[in-house]
Amino acid sequence: MKQFNAVLLACVLTGAANIVRGQDQSTNQFVSKEDYLKLKAEHDQLKQQLNALQAQIEQLLKKTAPPETEAVKAQIQDLQKKGAAQQAETDQALGDLEKKVDAVKQMAKDSFPGTTKMLLAGYGSGTVTATSKGYGPSQPPEETPAAGDRPGRNFFTATFNPIFLWKVSDQLLFEGELEVELEGSEASVALEMAHLSYVANDYLTISAGKFLNPMDYFVERQHMAWVNKMPDKPLAVYDGLFPESLLGLQVRGGIPVGPTKFGYSFYIANAPSLTTSAADPSRPIEVGTLGFDNFDNVGNHVAVGGRLGFYPIPELEVGYGFQVADVGSGANAVFHSADLTYVRESPRLMGTINLHAQWVWSDIDRTTFDVGNGPFSFNNSRNGGYVQLAYRPTRLEQPILKNLEPVFRYDVINQKNTPVGFDEQRYTIGLDYWLGPSTVAKIAYEWDRQNGTGQNGQAFMLQFALGF
Repeated sequence: MKQFNAVLLACVLTGAANIVRGQDQSTNQFVSKEDYLKLKAEHDQLKQQLNALQAQIEQLLKKTAPPETEAVKAQIQDLQKKGAAQQAETDQALGDLEKKVDAVKQMAKDSFPGTTKMLLAGYGSGTVTATSKGYGPSQPPEETPAAGDRPGRNFFTATFNPIFLWKVSDQLLFEGELEVELEGSEASVALEMAHLSYVANDYLTISAGKFLNPMDYFVERQHMAWVNKMPDKPLAVYDGLFPESLLGLQVRGGIPVGPTKFGYSFYIANAPSLTTSAADPSRPIEVGTLGFDNFDNVGNHVAVGGRLGFYPIPELEVGYGFQVADVGSGANAVFHSADLTYVRESPRLMGTINLHAQWVWSDIDRTTFDVGNGPFSFNNSRNGGYVQLAYRPTRLEQPILKNLEPVFRYDVINQKNTPVGFDEQRYTIGLDYWLGPSTVAKIAYEWDRQNGTGQNGQAFMLQFALGF
């Protein structure tokens, strides 16, 4: 190949040189016809020689090309096709294997959900209380004299409330809470709640079991020791006119409406039972009250109720709750609750304002009771509530001042026309110091007034509370 290319190149150069030489020789001389014809003949001859040489080169290339080149190309193409097919089969097999491995992993997770999806939360508190002569709310009923002033008391209490949260799946959740509390020389254990919830969608959750009363705002959202800003709990709304927990079924959720939002909760549960007799016939103060721990549903009655909450702005919630129930002895009970919550961080006030207010009503049909001293009846309507305002200077730079939170609360219960025989109202001032986001030390002083007994008293309280 190299020799033929060299020959071809030499011929081309020779012909070109002759042409150039001819041009140089005739640049300044006249070219005759004979010279022109001679030069043309030489050009044609050179062209023929080039064509002949090119034909010889092409024949030589065909002769020297390996005869197996086309076969090799075909074999290479076949191997490439087979390799592509094998690669596709390998990828498919690896994909199937990966799916099987993922399925096995998911089965393992589903088989042992508690090992990775169980969370222990809760709260605890320790409280010291010192009361003056005549102070009543901290006295157990069985220790309350029928008449005369109550003696002052100094006592310590402690509580521990573990909360168990179990996420079975993204839609199935379980929540349970125990309350361990010191009473006298022993510790009592109570089941506060235990319910299973199914999250149907973003707007609906279905729960069954024992759950906190959703119509009572304070009980469901504020009663925890580290959330409640006072060492004790307000009258009427807690351990008063409403049940703290219910055993039944509820549906709840939230619905956005433009820039606002509605929250709802509706339930059906065991109804409370009406107390128709007194342990001491001479002091029928318990007659006409309701027993809320009707877990066996004595009387086979049910309660129906719920709560609607409206959020016109993110900082404000206005709520209304209700419950109706047949409580036995031919009487029905109707409960109402209205609540308001406003929480806002104000740049002008350099801190956070926290306002809570709730008022509740309990109306039970007039019923005739016989407690040994003859039949009697009364208008069994009670009401009460509280207003609480707190301020924390969260925008201050001084760390001690920004962790202080002064609190004021007014709470009352009206039940003078019932066998209890008195109304009660309290004024409480307190100061909280936040050691952490869920750790607080509280100090409070309380004035208690009882209209109907003439007994007034004061109490000093100190509490440490921790949420975890």
